[in-house]
Amino acid sequence: MQCANLLFKKKFNFSLILSIVVLFSGFSFAQMNSLKQLKKNTKDTNVLIKSIKSSDPWTANHLITTDELAKELKSSKSKKPVILQVGFKFLYNTGHIPGAVYAGPGSKKEGLKSIKNEVKSLKKNQNIVIYCGCCPWGHCPNIRPAYKELKSLGFTNVKALYIPDDFGKNWADAGYPVSK
Repeated sequence: MQCANLLFKKKFNFSLILSIVVLFSGFSFAQMNSLKQLKKNTKDTNVLIKSIKSSDPWTANHLITTDELAKELKSSKSKKPVILQVGFKFLYNTGHIPGAVYAGPGSKKEGLKSIKNEVKSLKKNQNIVIYCGCCPWGHCPNIRPAYKELKSLGFTNVKALYIPDDFGKNWADAGYPVSK
């Protein structure tokens, strides 16, 4: 008990504490990896929560990180979402997420009309991920109007891809696949 109190009084990192727990409790490495993943997921969720403004049309549950989407696209077990790039055409042409469809800029009337046209044949419960990546998340002119449009059309499983800085830095430079 004294040892445990000492550990928590000192500022040991999570990995060291986790290793000690594994050593003394009989946790398996699979359990340890699950705990590490939980820590990462908690960190990701906290980042998402901090990114949300009171005027945003979504909650953290309606956002997906680049890491989460990349894993989902790699997985052979999950059904792939429809991915819509709702930014500017030149960005899509420069490089986009494999399988993404250019749907039009969410900040323009013709873009919203194009988005509406792109989803007209989809079921209302279809998994849809939208992204732009033109600029820092808080300043993106396209993602919020596109999200609102899809929700107003009755789509229930829409997620916005959280890109903190821009598509190049947070997707392409991070090593995720890009199509041209």
